[in-house]
Amino acid sequence: MRDIEEFGILDINAVAKGYDLFSLMEKAGECLAKHIQSKFPKEFLILFLCGKGNNAGDGYVAASLLDREGFNVKLIAIEELSKSVAKKASELFTGSAVDVSYLDEVSQENTLIVDCLLGSGIVGEPRLAYFETIKKINTFRNILSVDIPSGFKSGTAVIPSQTITFHDSKTGMDVDNCGEIFILDIGITDEIDEFCGPGELRLFPQSEPNNHKGQNGKVAIIGGAEFGGAVSLAGMGAYRSGADLVHIFVPDDNYNQVSTFAPELIVHNIGKKDMLNSIYNVCDTENFNSFVIGPGMGKGLKFKHIINGIISRFDNLVIDADAIQVYDFSGKNVILTPHGGELARLNIERTKEQLMRFSSKHAITLLSKGKTDYVTDGSHFKVNITGHPRMAVGGTGDLLAGLCGGLMARGLTPFQAGRLACYAIGLAGEKCYKEMGPGFLPSELSLFISRVLNQV
Repeated sequence: MRDIEEFGILDINAVAKGYDLFSLMEKAGECLAKHIQSKFPKEFLILFLCGKGNNAGDGYVAASLLDREGFNVKLIAIEELSKSVAKKASELFTGSAVDVSYLDEVSQENTLIVDCLLGSGIVGEPRLAYFETIKKINTFRNILSVDIPSGFKSGTAVIPSQTITFHDSKTGMDVDNCGEIFILDIGITDEIDEFCGPGELRLFPQSEPNNHKGQNGKVAIIGGAEFGGAVSLAGMGAYRSGADLVHIFVPDDNYNQVSTFAPELIVHNIGKKDMLNSIYNVCDTENFNSFVIGPGMGKGLKFKHIINGIISRFDNLVIDADAIQVYDFSGKNVILTPHGGELARLNIERTKEQLMRFSSKHAITLLSKGKTDYVTDGSHFKVNITGHPRMAVGGTGDLLAGLCGGLMARGLTPFQAGRLACYAIGLAGEKCYKEMGPGFLPSELSLFISRVLNQV
């Protein structure tokens, strides 16, 4: 089971990997037709109700196939199709099309309503034309919704006796709102399912035009005890997510270096001794949406006390670099961002099975960095191949950690933030190399993160 928005991402990524959307539509329509053939007798009237999107296209394909098989098929089109692939599917249907008023004339006992009105793209309540049609549909005994019931999760929805959905079920589906649920395979492989691609950009949250300063995310970054540049770059990564405010917490030794790195960074000197309470004092007045812990921190034992304190008190955490260890994560939203060497501290190898097992056991998200990035929340697994060899330069991982923190501050889950961050920064690296050459710097790379996210 996965969120509805994941299926739009999957479609985009499938096309990026060479799949043809019309071929997928044909496969979905074929599966739908076979399902109807297996569940309903030829004596039934099979009445397709189609809207304007790709959901309707599945219906047109199935209606065409059933019509050829001698079923009593009729089709009602509520409005003109808006998608080119759906229009192509509609050209296959040469059977009987009727007006929506036909719903008032047919038997409610011996008719199957095939609901292809509204797919996952609907926002808010169905418009009036659909509202009235949905009310009529719900008077029938036999209703089969395709992919999701029209108006799903709104106040006015089709309540079907059956729902067929493709590839996987959608979050929120149950017997009460979908009837009997059938999950049909339309040929999307695990490789495509796990592929991080341009679809991930759909996860990027758009800024609300009426938001004030801080309402697009406030990030706290803790580190910089040994390497001030690392925590500064993490701060720039957080800003490139579109977050409004980024606060940096560093011990006394590196305060002067970090405070002069960029005027946008709000830098706090947490001293040398009572560092955790110094952080708490700021947090009591600032409502941070996420925390990034570890960039440039070093391996001092005193920092483990700080990390445990932050985990126990706050949520939405990115744990990076020398801070990466096993903690009591207490069910918090957490991303760990280890490279290959840091995985040894977690006592796991860089395999899909071990990464997913660790993630599931601790209820956290792992973003395992490398030439190929792996991201898992224990239930799902993603593979990212964007990037350039120059990104092995020191500082790139700090940008990534900051970007993850910024995206979580803006409302993404750890798994969403990890996928989008590694895809976006990898693509930024490819673009930065083309424009800046083989010696590009992490500070230059950060500029290209914004350019990639501007493609949304």
